[in-house]
Amino acid sequence: MKTASLLVMMMLCSTALAQKPVDMEKERAELLKVHQTDREAHFKTDVEMLLRHSADEFISVSSGRIDRSTRRAIREFFEGYFKNAKYYEWDDLEPPVIRISRDASMAWMIVRTKVRRTQKDDAGAERERQFVYAGIMTYEKQNGKWIRIANVSTFE
Repeated sequence: MKTASLLVMMMLCSTALAQKPVDMEKERAELLKVHQTDREAHFKTDVEMLLRHSADEFISVSSGRIDRSTRRAIREFFEGYFKNAKYYEWDDLEPPVIRISRDASMAWMIVRTKVRRTQKDDAGAERERQFVYAGIMTYEKQNGKWIRIANVSTFE
């Protein structure tokens, strides 16, 4: 029994040693690209572009609440949020803070973003909204791609 246990341990250790080291700069660049795609999706008011990196279930924390949303619910929300909207600013006020797990399976990004947008209501009246958003987005690597899985949001 001891021999079998020893063999299993040796196999596990050799597998761990045989894994390729993670290129953290590449992973960081990929996460920044996701962030840039999110920015572009807002300026284009493109729901599908925004959903490219969304999970099937998304957890959000804001205003003292924890909410779980399906991909379909996220789509419906952003269809309304982007309808007749125009973005003038969606800009980082400071560089994003990014941390990636050693095996690059999980990551998080803290951002502080200034947003200025207008949106026409159904009667055609245009309303401007400006705010500063600060939050943390968490990501999971799924099939070689960074996917948003959870977010905590604050607004100034």
